[in-house]
Amino acid sequence: MAVLLAVSLTAVACGGDDDDTSSPDETTGTTGGAAEPAPPTGELDNAGGGPLADLAADSDLTGPEGSGLDRGITDDSVKVGCVYTTDAFPGFEKGLEARFERANRDGGVAGRTIELVPCKDDAADVPTNVQATQQLIDEDEIFALFSLSNNILNGSTDYMSENEVPYYGWGFNPGFCGTRWGFGWNGCLAGNALDESVVDHAAISGNLADAVIASSGMDADEVKVAIQVENSASGAIGLAQFETIFEDRGADVVYAEKDYPENAAGADVTPYTQAMIAADPNIVLLTTPFAEVPRLVAGLRAGGYEGIIVDFQNYIPGLLESSPQLAETLDGEYVNTQIVPQEEGTPWVEQTRDDLVAIGEEPFVTLAGAMGYAEAELFVEQLEAIGEDLDTATFDQVVNSGDFSSYTELEGGPGPLLWPAAHLLPADCAAVVRIEGTSYEVVTPFRCYSSMKVF
Repeated sequence: MAVLLAVSLTAVACGGDDDDTSSPDETTGTTGGAAEPAPPTGELDNAGGGPLADLAADSDLTGPEGSGLDRGITDDSVKVGCVYTTDAFPGFEKGLEARFERANRDGGVAGRTIELVPCKDDAADVPTNVQATQQLIDEDEIFALFSLSNNILNGSTDYMSENEVPYYGWGFNPGFCGTRWGFGWNGCLAGNALDESVVDHAAISGNLADAVIASSGMDADEVKVAIQVENSASGAIGLAQFETIFEDRGADVVYAEKDYPENAAGADVTPYTQAMIAADPNIVLLTTPFAEVPRLVAGLRAGGYEGIIVDFQNYIPGLLESSPQLAETLDGEYVNTQIVPQEEGTPWVEQTRDDLVAIGEEPFVTLAGAMGYAEAELFVEQLEAIGEDLDTATFDQVVNSGDFSSYTELEGGPGPLLWPAAHLLPADCAAVVRIEGTSYEVVTPFRCYSSMKVF
């Protein structure tokens, strides 16, 4: 399990709360300029709607318009594939299968069953991801591709875009922002890191700060936050987002460093924990590789830190029960998670469990399984909207028309997304849980926040 989620990029977009003290109704701002008025009370502003979504809806998308290709499509089936890092994201393929098999049991979508080619493992390697992607398109002739990997970068996403292949994944990589063929299951999470020629309206997820502040029980101006990220390109993107959004909300950023090694196994954490403690924070945010979080938490506690510690990776159902020692180390820590915690038992969660059981799996929603299920649901909803006349032209015309939205049919699931706005903006939804023994306690239920306009 220590291999799970060695993904520092998850810090780019997380959060959640239902406390009225959070700031969807407060002021949003822009970097380098005066604060802009917030949307009217009760109106969220993210990829699911509001002024930002209205702006983004008129944006130009990169990549060719659909030309009418029917690769992978027959009168009674549509073929799809997937590439992911199997060691890091166990359960992803089962999440896809669970949703697709329900669609198939119901007679398919517009008369077509969904045929999932066995997933390929990219082994956490960028060239392998490119090779697998190209093979699925050129040899297996798939219509769409599903992914969960740090390594689905431009070599893969550009190839899919050029070949009019709809592709799905966790939208923290550049290829999920600004292009008509890339669909982040919770929107575009790093648009502010791209040039305005690619993403002409970008935002930072408000929940990065709002959920943490609300969960702490403090007002924003009482918060003193220390932020430790890894020394990588993704770490730099995440750090910039955290600093900007916390300062915008009125908190004091007392420490912000991206000097933690990418490969720190066995390294002494003391210099980092002592530096954080010396800054006198009352909240510490850790966005380092998964395996390093427990060591940093232990180091902070050993050094006398008694405040709140938050990470963005350790909501992994089953992990704590399988490792009591890890559970003891992390006891009391908070986790900001982008998926709906299974502890909430919403209709979405219950449907996911039922669909897993129907394919012979345990009714146990893993983190990766939940993401696979969300990607599959998005695709099914797109096919339903298009109907019988399916090819890349009708897909592009319907899905990117401005009239299509996703995740609106089942209560208690991912936040709604409007397309094409979600090609440029985050869903800005998540939950906060606290580790209590070998269990997770929902501190702030899954909800959506207002994003901060950057440009």
